[in-house]
Amino acid sequence: MRRFTSPLEPTIGIRHYLLGLAAILIGVYFIGGALMSLFISAKLPAGESLASMPDAQDLFSKNEFFSLNMIPFVFGILTIAFCSKLIFERPFRTFLTARPRFDFTRFFFSFGLWSTLMMVSFFITFIDFNHHIRWNFQSEHFFYLLLLALVLVPIQTGFEEILFRGFLLQLFGKVTQKGIYLILINGALFGALHLMNPEIDTLGAFAVVYYVVSGIFTSFIAIMDDGLELSWGFHLANNLFGIIIITNNWQVIRTDALFIDVSEPVLGWDMYVTMFLFYPLMILVFWLVYRWKNWNKVLLQSK
Repeated sequence: MRRFTSPLEPTIGIRHYLLGLAAILIGVYFIGGALMSLFISAKLPAGESLASMPDAQDLFSKNEFFSLNMIPFVFGILTIAFCSKLIFERPFRTFLTARPRFDFTRFFFSFGLWSTLMMVSFFITFIDFNHHIRWNFQSEHFFYLLLLALVLVPIQTGFEEILFRGFLLQLFGKVTQKGIYLILINGALFGALHLMNPEIDTLGAFAVVYYVVSGIFTSFIAIMDDGLELSWGFHLANNLFGIIIITNNWQVIRTDALFIDVSEPVLGWDMYVTMFLFYPLMILVFWLVYRWKNWNKVLLQSK
């Protein structure tokens, strides 16, 4: 198994990862989450409580609520950096890549490739169903959103990638060195993380499959490429598109994006195209560009 999916120092064991995981949960939920709740509580009308509010988003502007939702991720990535120094005593970079330095060329190649595919899909959707897509540009809100997104979304996606495709891959790599097991476990965990998203209630249980497949895809490219550059670039492009380019009225965070989709929420053809065409296509492109080798060894053989 490659270096990225197992710790560099043999003295680091499962206990270090469990201690680090506990610290991350404290940073995200007990510090970041508590601070977020504090800001929301300060906006509540007199006599109201968070439990009595059907939708706390109504208390804030869309940009304000978007910023509040990013607070736990900021504390999460800071906690991982803290753990890398005090618990693991190794560079933060070792949770990002096995390379001597983070490869921004890979990162931006993946970002550009997925952005292009999403724009193609959006253009086709717009041509066929443009009566469901409305121009939503409001300069007084959009440019503020753009600035916030360019600062905060890399942190949000970076935290999720480091946690799932860096930290947890290395933790489970202590139990099994078979890449295929790590990929499937990681995909299942990534799907479970999104079970509480309102999209699941709106679109139905099959939407979980989309998150699981996405988790499998990103775990696969992280393991095959020995780093997070490709998966993080993909994840950032995906989330920025859903925040800046097009939004709707039923997703977890609604924004003042350029376009708004007012159609009835359904599992559209674009999800199936993404899972069964775009993801395999991206794997093929990455394989050709980066010359991935030893698939059998990486995916099926133990160390």
